[in-house]
Amino acid sequence: MRMIFGVLGAVALLSGAADSALAQSMSSHATPGMAAQPQMKSPRDRAGADALKSDGMRMSRGMMSARAPDIDVLWAKVMIAHHQGAIDMSQSLLRSGDDPETHRLAQATVDENTKAKADLEAYVRKHGG
Repeated sequence: MRMIFGVLGAVALLSGAADSALAQSMSSHATPGMAAQPQMKSPRDRAGADALKSDGMRMSRGMMSARAPDIDVLWAKVMIAHHQGAIDMSQSLLRSGDDPETHRLAQATVDENTKAKADLEAYVRKHGG
């Protein structure tokens, strides 16, 4: 019995250490909105980072608040919020970013997610969501 508790304690300890290591690792690779952005070089960059954070929070609220009569329609509604978040974040980058490559990627993201969102909205309308 002591051995079982000892093993369980070791697992819990290792799990806590792994969680701590993951948190530390993530803090050094923070994405916009995850933490303060002291390295942002300009007010425009800081405003863009704030917009990304706001976009992500709005997307999360939309995904978490989705309601539907069945799992298929629920999935579609969650994905609609997800795609809208991708559109919003990409548009924020288009307003704030300077790099032509990120502009190209952001515009492609807007285009692809606009189409996917429209397809999902048609599905929801068809299936009474």
